[in-house]
Amino acid sequence: MENIRKFIETEVTKVIFTAIVLVLTVLIWLIVGTLVNRFIKRKRDKRKRAATMARLMQSIFRYILIIIMVIVILGIWGVNVTPILAGAGIIGIVIGLGAQSLIRDLLAGLSIVFENYYDIGDVVEIKGYKGTVMEIGLKSTKIQNWKGEVKIFSNGDIIDVTNFSKNPTIAIVDIDVSHRHNIDFVIDLLEENLNSLREVFTQIIEGPNVIGITAVGAAGSTVRIIVKTASEEHYAVERGIRKFVKELFEKNNIEFSLPRMVVHNDKYPKI
Repeated sequence: MENIRKFIETEVTKVIFTAIVLVLTVLIWLIVGTLVNRFIKRKRDKRKRAATMARLMQSIFRYILIIIMVIVILGIWGVNVTPILAGAGIIGIVIGLGAQSLIRDLLAGLSIVFENYYDIGDVVEIKGYKGTVMEIGLKSTKIQNWKGEVKIFSNGDIIDVTNFSKNPTIAIVDIDVSHRHNIDFVIDLLEENLNSLREVFTQIIEGPNVIGITAVGAAGSTVRIIVKTASEEHYAVERGIRKFVKELFEKNNIEFSLPRMVVHNDKYPKI
């Protein structure tokens, strides 16, 4: 009984101090998260860049906080932390776990952020996967596509990146017009009316412009319309242009070109 009592007295104290350390760690992390969110909200003019830098600093702080927490808890339980603080213990653990890939991911994460490959909120494509950057950490990057699927890439594996948010986007709409109509009349009609779309779509930066005929086929000619929009805002504009052109053609009795098939029969003599 005496041994049990002594064990409870000593171990309960360690458990209590361990719980206190864990609670303090959680509180510090919550406070840091609150401060980061306030910082991002204040930087309205550069919110994406501010969010990226703030989340990176938050990620670094998370690793540091976890390491400190582990060292303190080990000290509470009587583990000699002097070698760990000196660095020998950590180096041994890193090598033992084969953390070369971890170091590669950390260095790549720093490079991605400080060289401004992309920011949180940018639309990027990595290894054929296109989506919005949701989070950039020291070890990984999270991307969410338009269907809501989230994919996580290790920073060290990110070699080629296409960033669609750095520059304006060009919307392209091809309209097939029947040969029955004068093409100059159709182009003039489009140029006279398309500018009204700027009042509907505020994301338009320049255009719409009719650049002319891009193809001539058996059934008709293809007229191309281009418009410069804010980055990744061209999808809605393209849909709006197609709807507008359809209504405009119906109003002016202009037909779209339709596929045609001509059948020749050589069995019968020509008359």
